[in-house]
Amino acid sequence: MLDFWTPRPVYSSGSASGPIASKQNPKKRSYDHIGVNNNDVNSDNRSSKKRLILKDSVKRPVTTATPALSIFPLSSATGGDVLAVGENGMGQMGMSSNITERQNAQPVPKIPEKIVQITAGPLHSVLLTDQNHVYSFGCNDEKALGHTQNDDEGSDDEVKFGQVDLSKVINDKIEHIIQVIAGDSHTMVLTNLGRVYGWGTFRSSTNGPFGLIKKNQIESDPIKIHLPEKIIKIASGHDFVLFLSETGQVYSCGNGETGQLGRLNRYTCEYGGRGGTERLIQPSLIQYNRNGIHEKNLIFEDIFTGAHGFFLKVYKENYILAGGLNNFHQLGFESTEPVYFPTIVPSLEGYHWRKFASGLHHTLALTNDGRVYSFGRHYEGQLGHENLTQHLVVPKLIEDIPEEVCDISCGNHVSFILAKSGKVYSFGDGTSLQHGHGHQDIKIPKIISSKYMDIKQIQMIAVGSQHTLFLAAAADTAT
Repeated sequence: MLDFWTPRPVYSSGSASGPIASKQNPKKRSYDHIGVNNNDVNSDNRSSKKRLILKDSVKRPVTTATPALSIFPLSSATGGDVLAVGENGMGQMGMSSNITERQNAQPVPKIPEKIVQITAGPLHSVLLTDQNHVYSFGCNDEKALGHTQNDDEGSDDEVKFGQVDLSKVINDKIEHIIQVIAGDSHTMVLTNLGRVYGWGTFRSSTNGPFGLIKKNQIESDPIKIHLPEKIIKIASGHDFVLFLSETGQVYSCGNGETGQLGRLNRYTCEYGGRGGTERLIQPSLIQYNRNGIHEKNLIFEDIFTGAHGFFLKVYKENYILAGGLNNFHQLGFESTEPVYFPTIVPSLEGYHWRKFASGLHHTLALTNDGRVYSFGRHYEGQLGHENLTQHLVVPKLIEDIPEEVCDISCGNHVSFILAKSGKVYSFGDGTSLQHGHGHQDIKIPKIISSKYMDIKQIQMIAVGSQHTLFLAAAADTAT
């Protein structure tokens, strides 16, 4: 039996996670025009509407002593091979440019080492090996790959496969990578020393790329992300990143257009106000003492990100805070206004949550006892319920799973559920083939069955805008 879910942090006593790809064939991003559908990212007109305010009936979380958090394993996967399914228009599946799509999951070729972790941005993929090496492939128009293979002037931005050179920033004798994350045009890694390194750029839907650590500067090589304390987990949305520190604090940086930074109001979130772009790209503490939260020493034990929003798990409490885009109730709030500061989600009270995974407009939520709930947009079947007629505000249990679940993942309009048996259930939009069931939309969870999926036990799932990666081990070695 498998149990490859991401474990919670372990606290000890004492002091001290751009352009959205359309459902059509992927195209290179343009600096001049970023095509964003208002149904995909809230148009967010700057009307004088008040921020979403908590109802008086919502309890306020109370925390006591500040714990110290140690670095903890972000995956218990033993590692193996990588399978890919979906569209390969930008080389994001790591396959030959002659292969434009795959309906059934196929092995990613040319991987020289055992893979222990995978992640996917909308149009690129990143792999971590047991030798502390990082490989990437896919769209590189804004340097999200961290290497320049086949990237000479005039060449196609499709890069099939390459290793990221981290030797200039990481001494591998004392420092090794424990987590990799990817967004639209950026990639970051976290090491055992609590340091974060990244490359690429953040971008906005209106102005395109605006830099990673320096204004308007795209980083083609890995560079250190400066943070004031040791980091134990990172989480990425399409164009923003959250950092969880060893003291339970949360920092954010990147694009804040729809409140996903959790620290800027609606009038300053797009341009950073008087602080300008630097205010966006400089990692800074989220501002949680708004919207009815009066606690000044709130401590967090886990962070989760969707495309344009986030969820925060409060230490020793069952309260969940959320912020960002909520135009289809994907944060669990009844209002469809963006949430600019972390706010307690009343609809999530009364559960013991283990993990949240979000796409563009929907969310899956996993409980400690292995049950999966969904809420948000339902059009493409991504909520796993067959006869829905409206979007869900309140989490609804997905009942069509006959076994215990250990992990969940989401793409733009697709959902994946990993069972302890190593089998994968998927549902949602079939346009890009990435759910493994052909072009049809799937309304209820369905096991992915194919030549390779049937003989493997899946340990981890990473979902892009049009492709999906599976970290797989042989069935007789993954138990």
